[in-house]
Amino acid sequence: MPDPLHFLGVTKIHNFISMSDMKYNAIVNTGIKIVNRVEIPKDLVPEDAQVEITAKVFHGYNAGKAYQGIDEEELKKCKGRDYQYKDSDEEGKPSDKKNVVEEHP
Repeated sequence: MPDPLHFLGVTKIHNFISMSDMKYNAIVNTGIKIVNRVEIPKDLVPEDAQVEITAKVFHGYNAGKAYQGIDEEELKKCKGRDYQYKDSDEEGKPSDKKNVVEEHP
């Protein structure tokens, strides 16, 4: 990843906007200085993206102070959006169709 940055003559990045430690380490280990790692504010992460960001932080991505303390219990509590599968009728009885997503107009 740092090769194009070196090709362009980049020696310093003032504001690095990425949660990936892999990218950060690759850049820093080749001699490019990163001054500031910009955090992603919680209010900018949509509600239905909480599962993804929580899982990424749990597995080592850097999201700054806003996402510190995510452990296995916090990961288990996180819930994504509900999909309206047509696997039951209005009374809750199983229908003939399985895993068909409702189409919204």
